[in-house]
Parts: sequence; structure tokens; C-alpha cells
Amino acid sequence: MTDKKVITVNEIPFGPVAWGRSKILVGPTATHPGLALAEHIRVGVTEYNPDTPHEPHAHPGQEEVIWVLSGRGYTETHGERQDLFPGALAYIPSGLEHKTAAVGAPMTAIIMKSPAADATGKVS
Repeated sequence: MTDKKVITVNEIPFGPVAWGRSKILVGPTATHPGLALAEHIRVGVTEYNPDTPHEPHAHPGQEEVIWVLSGRGYTETHGERQDLFPGALAYIPSGLEHKTAAVGAPMTAIIMKSPAADATGKVS
């Protein structure tokens, strides 16, 4: 996993998730020949469907960054919502329960997690 790679993001297909669609671009598994393999970080793009939050969850032993490219939404922790909008970046510390959703229209964000798998070995 030491080769440099340039990825053409638009050539990587999205896959469905309960709250929209997502694609992993960099990570420990390759489901498309254009992906970059990496041991310590996972980077993807998620398009959240409006008003379809994912269930509250946490990533033990794994930090998460949500960088909003387009649309509007929120991230919620312990009942406290913080607005998300283009240019906003949310940092989720390891193990903190949270949920994220788009409001009114789809929201697209770059999702970065490190390490690539959480403390249970899950890559999501």
C-alpha cells in the first residue's frame, strides 16, 4: 500500500446506503480498480437524502471528519444540532455518538475517518 495514486472521483460509482448513497475512494479495501488502498485512513463521498438521518452511532477508536461540499443539513450529538452547509467541517471525536442528515435537498460531503477501521475492525 505504498503506491501513489490519482483518483478520478467521478469515475467511481456510488453505492446505496440507508440515508442516501456513498462511495469509498481511499481505504483498506478496493471494490473498484480506481480506488487507492490505504492502511490508516478512509476517505469517501456521501450524498445524504433529505430528511433521512442515519441512526445515532459511534466509531470507537476512530475519528471522523465531515466536510460539506453542497446542500444543507445538520449533525446531532446528545440532542444538540449543529447546522452543516457548504464549506462547513464537522469533527467527530472517537467514540462520540452522533447522527447526520440533509435538510430540504441532498447534501454532499467528503467523509474522512482515521484509522481506516474502528476499534472493532469495522470499515464503514
